[in-house]
Amino acid sequence: MSRRKRNSARPQTNNPIEWLQHRTGYPTPAEREQIIRLREKISEDVMLLRFEKVPTDDRRYRAVIDKYGQAEVQRAERKFKEGLDTASRVADDAKSYREYRLRYSKFGGEQKFYSAQEVSDLYDLFFEQVQQAMDNNRRTSTEAQDELEKLLLMGWRDWDDITPPAIPPRPADYNIPQPASYPAPINELLEWGDDLHKALQVANEAELLNWKKFIPALTRMALDPGLLNGWSSEKASWAPWHAAHALSVLQAWESAPALAELADLENDWLSDHLPHIWADMGREAEPSLWMILETQAASAKRRALAAEALFMTAETSRAMYNKVVRGFEKILMNTSNSDATLNGYLVMFLKDMQVSEATLNNIYQAFRENRIDEDIITPDQIEEQA
Repeated sequence: MSRRKRNSARPQTNNPIEWLQHRTGYPTPAEREQIIRLREKISEDVMLLRFEKVPTDDRRYRAVIDKYGQAEVQRAERKFKEGLDTASRVADDAKSYREYRLRYSKFGGEQKFYSAQEVSDLYDLFFEQVQQAMDNNRRTSTEAQDELEKLLLMGWRDWDDITPPAIPPRPADYNIPQPASYPAPINELLEWGDDLHKALQVANEAELLNWKKFIPALTRMALDPGLLNGWSSEKASWAPWHAAHALSVLQAWESAPALAELADLENDWLSDHLPHIWADMGREAEPSLWMILETQAASAKRRALAAEALFMTAETSRAMYNKVVRGFEKILMNTSNSDATLNGYLVMFLKDMQVSEATLNNIYQAFRENRIDEDIITPDQIEEQA
């Protein structure tokens, strides 16, 4: 057999599921369940390869491809990467709710659409069920677990291509403010929908200058309550994501303070990307980030997101590194206006910056004085780094 034929052969022996051979239409219900179980096993094998840092030309990697087929292995790798991608360590709640909005917009059907708080509560119930199962050495899921998985549409990336879409209709009583109108060319962002990889492309300086004229309108779009709270299966509801990232491409540093409002939305699905958006705006955004961080009346989440953006910029130069360390340390040691949540995040970032022994001593002092939220970081984690 030639090399060409050997590499292109379809995996027949290990996954004899008919649908996987032709991949047209949708599999039968029985095949669907088989494929989901198969993909769970592939994910486990791919995860093991990645954690062991097995190169793609290694025989163990090739063996997995031969066993499951390249298409399914690549799918599992994308899923693994998406699971590791975390835009922010501060606003993981925003990512979680965005993921829910995405899958609900495609498969929600007649199910209820939940708020961010309701989604969080349902996850808490689910993990309670899982913990009880572990405590009781129960190997199968309960009806309650299965129902929660259904309500949250969990594991959707294992079945999104093998399940017919169930686009949820917008309820008649779903009332939101009327979105503003937007001029060309930015009105095209209203049509980009939930393709969150789509990004503004600026070909040359003249095009960049033309787009910069629309920075105020893009800022309004990013903060438009009629869009932010829009029905998730409607394209325009995703326009704030595209507008905020367009502001990043345009390095619209003047919009940095306004975008901070995204952190405090009741149903936040976007703020986890604020640190990257701010950091990409360049050095001109730095004064605004310090202003947000040092505003004691602002929420801890808003301030911590600004700190995360500054932490990201600390890699640009030694001078910026020193400035960020000193600034974080100053806030941490302010005993008269101490916020334990914010301090927890500041310590998390300082830990990753390999700070001096003097700064570590100040961190330990803050722990002793109970000025750091240990649900975010503990002294033991600092000692592991030291």
